[in-house]
Amino acid sequence: MSKSEKRFFKLSSSLQTGDKNYLKIFDAIEKQAVYNEAGLKLAFKKETFVSHFPSEKNHLYKLILKSLRNYHSDNSINSVLKQEIKNVEILYKKALFKECNKFLIRAKKQAIENEKFYFLFELISWEKLLLEEAFEDGQFNMDLDKLIEEEQDVIAKLQNLAEYHVLYSKINYVFRSEGFSRNAEDIRIVKEIEDHPLIKGKNTALSDRAATICYYTQGFCAMANSRTDVALLKFNRVKEILDERPKLKTDLAKRYVKTLSNIIGSHIDLGLYDDAWRFIDDLKGLTNQSGFKSIDIQVNVFKTTTISELQLLSRCGSFSKALDVVEHGV
Repeated sequence: MSKSEKRFFKLSSSLQTGDKNYLKIFDAIEKQAVYNEAGLKLAFKKETFVSHFPSEKNHLYKLILKSLRNYHSDNSINSVLKQEIKNVEILYKKALFKECNKFLIRAKKQAIENEKFYFLFELISWEKLLLEEAFEDGQFNMDLDKLIEEEQDVIAKLQNLAEYHVLYSKINYVFRSEGFSRNAEDIRIVKEIEDHPLIKGKNTALSDRAATICYYTQGFCAMANSRTDVALLKFNRVKEILDERPKLKTDLAKRYVKTLSNIIGSHIDLGLYDDAWRFIDDLKGLTNQSGFKSIDIQVNVFKTTTISELQLLSRCGSFSKALDVVEHGV
C-alpha cells in the first residue's frame, strides 16, 4: 500500500466504533520488514484475540480491500459510470424523469468517449424506459427507431470486441513469460490466429479498442514469423491509436506499456539502437502520468526498461555500464 492509501485506511478506521484489533495487527505488520506471523502472535500473546488470530487477520484483509475500493472509486471511468447509472436508477424510481434524463445524457457521452459498450448498452436500456414514460405523457418527439438502431450498433461492437479479446488471450498465451517457443502447438495456434477473418481481413475492428487488439495481435503474429519490421509497424499503429485517444490510453495503460515494450524490443532486434533508447526514455516518462502510477505499472516499466538497457549495452559492448545498471538499478 502507498502512504496515501495507508493514511486513508487509518482515517476510515478512526471513524468506526468498537474494538479495533485489526488496527493493532495492521500497525504491527507495518513495522515488520518482512511479514512474520509467528512474530505477530508472540507480540500479541497477552491479547485475547490471538486465540482466533486467523479470523482477525481475515477481517483486516477484507477491511483493507474495502478501503482500497473506496480510495480508488473515483479514479476509473468504470467507477464513474457505475455511479452515474445508479443515479439514473434512483431518479427514475422516484419519477424524476427530467433530472434522470440529464444524468443519462451525461453518462452516455462518457461511455461513448471511452468506448465502454457494456455500460452504453445498459444506459440505452434506461433510455428506452424513459422513452416509454414520455410516450405515456403524450410526448412523441423522441425517435424509437433511432434508439433501436443505436442499440444494435452497440451490441455489434460488444460482440466484435469480445471476439477480439478471445484472440488477444490466445496470442498472449503463446507469448507467455517464457516467450514464443516455436513448438508445433504454438506454431499451430499462431497460424490459426493470423488466418482468422478478424485478423486477416481489412477494417474488421468496429471500435478503437478492438483495433488496438487487432494490430497488437498482428504484431505478435509477425514476430512469430520473424518479420520484425512488420511487427514494428503494427505495434506503432497501436501506439498511434492510443496516443490519439488519451482517455483510452489511460484505461488501457497496461496494453500501452506492453506495446512500448514490444516497440523497444523490435528496434533492438533491427539494430535501431538510438530509437530504442528514445522509446526507453518515453516509457520511463509514463510513470509520472495519470493512469500510469499504479504499482503493477511501475514494476512493469522498471523491469522492461532495465532489461532493455542491459540488452542495448551488451550489444554495444558497454559491459561496465551494464554492470552499473545492475548494481544501481536493481
